[in-house]
Amino acid sequence: MNKIKQFLYAIGILTNVPHKKINSIDELLQLPFESTPNQKRVHHVDLSEIDLSKEKDMFTGPLPKYYVSPEEAKKLKIVTNWTTDVIWPTADKLPPDFNPVKELETAKTPTDTINLHKSGKTGKGISIAIIDQRLNREHPEYASNIKHYSVFGPWDKNGIDYHGSLVSGCAVGHTTGTAPDANLYYFAAPMIVDGELDRKYINEAIRQLLEINKTLPENKKIRFLSCSWGGTKDNGVDETKVLFDECEKSGIMVIGGAYKATSEYIPYDKKYKNKTNLIGIPTNGKTTPFWQGGYYYTRQGGTSSTFPYIAGILACATQGNELFFTRKNWPDELRNIIKQTATNSPEHGLAINPDGIAETVTQITKEMEKQIIINKSKQNE
Repeated sequence: MNKIKQFLYAIGILTNVPHKKINSIDELLQLPFESTPNQKRVHHVDLSEIDLSKEKDMFTGPLPKYYVSPEEAKKLKIVTNWTTDVIWPTADKLPPDFNPVKELETAKTPTDTINLHKSGKTGKGISIAIIDQRLNREHPEYASNIKHYSVFGPWDKNGIDYHGSLVSGCAVGHTTGTAPDANLYYFAAPMIVDGELDRKYINEAIRQLLEINKTLPENKKIRFLSCSWGGTKDNGVDETKVLFDECEKSGIMVIGGAYKATSEYIPYDKKYKNKTNLIGIPTNGKTTPFWQGGYYYTRQGGTSSTFPYIAGILACATQGNELFFTRKNWPDELRNIIKQTATNSPEHGLAINPDGIAETVTQITKEMEKQIIINKSKQNE
């Protein structure tokens, strides 16, 4: 598919591209992988003629470690991801108790933020920045949230990539996001320059973000930056750390980007227990917007999906508690609150606790408000 057709298909204009007919399980397993060899994506295919009734483990069984070699991946009889654009076999040709359409639909809503959203905490009025791949800005899941969009480096300004929709959907998606009413400032920046991992354009994006934030009124400033790009050995990483420090000093909390608490979180599926001593973020077994339109279910979300998810939770927690942003070192305080409020249950293991975070931030803010009243009263005596 050429670039023009790909773009039209992605924004939903071109919809008559025939589904690829898959006639056997072997052919299904030959479909290309996603970003890593063990990520088998099923998209825009017709599986209606295949009998999958005895293949439950292929769709629901144990997953391998996240990074495997292409040679190892060829031996894996698994499917990790599928989209809404799949023609599935009839129920009698699917494994018992497995409904891929229902699985995808159910996994849209981040269930651990339901109470927050019901209480009106949806991130409204709070701004989140994301630095990632290029974004399909037309996707209805988050299009109305976008307040700014810019592209850096040699990338085609009108191009789109799969990862942008995933991270945006985790943060501000209307049905898939933890902060469905938050504002989104988006910066698309390559992480590879001349064939090497390099933060040149990421650093340019951070500098632009800082300049934009200087122009915003206090009640509209960007408060959270989610960055799923970058490793600790990238070219330019030292400059990135300096810029991230500048972000935090200016009132923007950085989540991800190999900065501070990045390594303290791990994606997990709420159907299973998090068996690590890291804080589980439920972005495995999660549905997000798909960059070519529709939706995308992934059994193995990866750590990059955890950062925008956390940013959305913190946007909800601080909504109505904006006084909290006046506290010294409030980003570090929020990181500690995430740790202190995390739950540790026999069923789920160690996991993030959105309600606990919001309650703690609200309690601190109320104490601040009381102290302000007391101080004013003393001044008037």
